[in-house]
Amino acid sequence: MKNRLWMVMVIIISAAIISCGGKYDKAESTLNDYADAMEDYVAQMDKADSADEVVSAMNRYTEKMQSLAPRLQEMNQNFPELASGKAFPKELEKVSQRMADLSQNVQTTMMKTVKYMMDPKVQQAMTSQAQAMAQVAR
Repeated sequence: MKNRLWMVMVIIISAAIISCGGKYDKAESTLNDYADAMEDYVAQMDKADSADEVVSAMNRYTEKMQSLAPRLQEMNQNFPELASGKAFPKELEKVSQRMADLSQNVQTTMMKTVKYMMDPKVQQAMTSQAQAMAQVAR
């Protein structure tokens, strides 16, 4: 009887521990969504061959960033150590490396806007994107 009671307690405690997840699970999910948005942006910009396609890619990325902003702000508030982006904990190494790799691609991709920079729609999209990124940084 004691063994059964002990086994039931172990199962309940194990289930409780597993269901709680890790400290950074929500942050990891948020960062993966951010990385997905970056990947999509790079793919769209790589295919863009006109000012309208550049604007479309930029606006889509801006919309994703605006929707992610509250989650990123909450993450930075709950985990200030992540806001610096310098020393990610071991649990987030994989997503951190993914984002570092993508950041290089995003910077390279942004060079595509130079070709269309004089287009007023591209200028507006760039302004909107900058505002969305500033919102994320808050």
